[in-house]
This record gives sequence, C-alpha cells and structure tokens, in this order.
Amino acid sequence: MKLVILIILAGTFTFIFPQNKFRNAVLLTHSSGSRLYDYDAYMGTDSGATTVPIQTGIYNTNHNYTGEDSCWMEKRWFPVVYGTDWINWLYCFRNEIGDGSNIYEKIDSFDIVILKGGIQTCNMTGYGSYADTSGAGVSNKTTINYKWIWREMVKVMDNYPNKFFVIMTGSASGDENNTPTGAALAHAFAVWATDTLALGYDEVIGNFPPNIYVFDYFHYLADNEYYLKDHYESGYQGQYQDDHPNATACNDIAPIFVQEVYDAAIAYETTIPVELISFTASVVPTGVELNWSTATELNNDKFEIQKKAENGEFIVIGFVKGQSTSTSTTDYFYIDKNTNSGKYLYRLKQIDFDGNYKYSKVVEVDFNPVTNYSLEQNYPNPFNPSTQINYTLAKSRNITLKIYDSLGSEVVTLVNEFKESGKHSVKFEPKKLNSGVYFYRLETDSFTATRKMLLIK
Repeated sequence: MKLVILIILAGTFTFIFPQNKFRNAVLLTHSSGSRLYDYDAYMGTDSGATTVPIQTGIYNTNHNYTGEDSCWMEKRWFPVVYGTDWINWLYCFRNEIGDGSNIYEKIDSFDIVILKGGIQTCNMTGYGSYADTSGAGVSNKTTINYKWIWREMVKVMDNYPNKFFVIMTGSASGDENNTPTGAALAHAFAVWATDTLALGYDEVIGNFPPNIYVFDYFHYLADNEYYLKDHYESGYQGQYQDDHPNATACNDIAPIFVQEVYDAAIAYETTIPVELISFTASVVPTGVELNWSTATELNNDKFEIQKKAENGEFIVIGFVKGQSTSTSTTDYFYIDKNTNSGKYLYRLKQIDFDGNYKYSKVVEVDFNPVTNYSLEQNYPNPFNPSTQINYTLAKSRNITLKIYDSLGSEVVTLVNEFKESGKHSVKFEPKKLNSGVYFYRLETDSFTATRKMLLIK
C-alpha cells in the first residue's frame, strides 16, 4: 500500500509581483493652477512662459521614458459648490458635494491626482482654536481649521493606495495675507504641511501615507516676509488687484513642479506591490489544494494557476480573481481535482489590469491517490496504556470502528461518522478494561476488516 507523500519546496516566503506604473496625471484646479499648467493658453497672451506639458516632455527625455513608461499630465477644471477653499476638496473626496459631481469618475483613468486649491486656500485669519474643528467650513479660515481639513483629506486618500495624490499648498498670499500677520499664518501652515504632516510627525495623523505628496507651491513664490516675491512690482504678481502668479512665476515653477511630482510618484511605484507571503500545495481527498496569501495588492486583476507534470510543460488549469487593491492580508485557495499519481509543479501567474504579469516561485508535490481500503495492525501491540489504529478509505463515506472483547461483545465505539477518503488515525486508550485479547473492526457499506490486539496491564 502506497502512502501519500507530500513535498512542499516553497513554503512561507515573501515574493513581490509587479505593480502599476504611476505616470499618467491629472491636475484638478481652477484659475491659478490653469496658469501654471499653460499660462499663455489660459490668459490668451504670448509671454513665452513654459508649460507643464513641455516640462513633462523634457522630463521624459532626461529619463529616457518612452511608451508605457512615459509621463503625461492633463488639466481639468473641477466644478465646485463651496468655492475654491480646502473644504470643497474634502467634500469632493467624501462624495458629499451635493451637485452630482463625482470626483472618482473624474480621476478613474489617472494614477496621479493633483489638487491645486485657489487663492483663498492660503488666506488665513488666525491660528484659531481646537473648537474650530467642529465647524470646519469656508468661513473658518484658520490654521487649526485648515489642518483639520487636510488631515481629513489624508484619511480619505489613504484608502486609495492605487492612486498617488499630490496636495499643493497655496500658490501665493491672497488679500487677507497682504499683512505681516496674514503672511506669517500662510507661512506657518505651509511649514506644518511639509515639515510636520508630510514627515509623519503630526500628532493626529502620525505616519503619513506613502501615496500622498505635498508640493510646497507657497514657499517657491514667497519672499523672506512670505509675500509674493517683489509683491506688486515686476516680480511674481501681475498687479495689485490680482493675486494670481504671473507668467514669470509660472515659468519658474513649472519645471520644479513636474520634477517633484513625477519623482515622488515613480518612487511610490515600488512601495505597495502585490506581495505574496506564502504559497503551498497539499494533498487533500479531492486532489491537490493550493493555498496562498498576499499582504498587499495593487492593480491586481487575477491569478492564473499553472500546473506542470514531471516531464511536461506548464499548462493553465484555472483562475482566481484578485482583490484589485488591498492593504490587508488576503487568503486564496484552489483545488486541482484533475490529478493522477505522479509528481507535479505548480505556480501562480499574477496579472495586472493593464496586462502586466509575473510568475511566483514553484511548489512541488508528489501525489499518490488512495485507491484501496485498509485496516492496519495497531501499534504498539501488545500495548499499555494506549495504542494507535490506522485505516485508509478509498472513498468518503460513513464508517464505524468498534472494539470487541474475546466473546464478541462490543465494549466501545471509537468512530461512528462520515469520513473523507484518505488515511486516518485514532488513538485507543482503555482505562477501565482488563488485560486480555480484544478485536477491532472497521465497517463501511462496502468494506469490513477485523484485527486482533493484546492489552497487558
């Protein structure tokens, strides 16, 4: 009688499948961001200022990015209800904007999502108090309120690791910041955003999600007093009544903006892949069962299960749907029921939604199916105080395993239930029986066997 031999060459390990590329971006913005994207197109001028698309092309050239590796960016003017303040963006990402606008439909085809708030996103009227957080809104433009809103946005974005988010600080000091106090408030908030929140030191958020990057637009344009450089003269502001960055400002910022955004997004590509932490194969009554677990998944469409006989080639035997994107452990299994005696190799082919794929390591199993019924001699025999009884079932069925004395009287029933096919074992430990000869009998609807054992006390 052949016993089932199981060999698992690959047990618990960590294997990184490929992940999505973060190259295609959308800039969700209003007027100031539109000027940054393409100043002359938006303003109808011919200043010669560079554009974000031009700088993106330069970035691709400098990094030899072509084809699917190329970076590109679109600009979209997103409809608003509550103005261009940060509270509007929070409502957008919570899908609470109330006018039917769905930001997730807008960003569905993009991997990088950039939020550019309007001028009033850096207008601040004071430091505020923690009481402000209960009524965050457009009218409460305090640093405490803005911090609360950013934290809430971060919490939402943390749930979408398949997107890389860029949050931009205000582009300039607005009307309310054209005072020493206002400028200092805008400066303090931007410093908090980059040096506290984004570095994981915020007392509320703690660790900052790796799929979010803060672009400090404000300090690239601010002078030492945190106004626009050269303020109302020939510097970065068009005129006294217009707080938007002018052509000079956009020309200076566009290359920095493109460089930082894509450097950060591409660095994120390797942080949350599909991480396979275990892959095992084991013999079960119905065939060979494959089990695997992932710690994280990103853009994971499905697993293709492949099998190879000892002298054959890998063939596809099935598919299991992936979780798309997940940051928690997910367990999977697949049973190969079409298996005869022999040695087999199994592997997984993890396939992304964009068609990219990679193979797992290989697990090996020797499969010798049970084809006969048997009742083995107990061991040890003679015995005291206990012995082991092994039996094998060719098919799953109801069975009984009973102990009888030398006169044929039943003394105990060890098993009386449905059992799966395969090898089984039961321990017999008679505490109240006397020394002597006993018999044990295995019965099914198609098989009966009896063996003798000796108890010595």
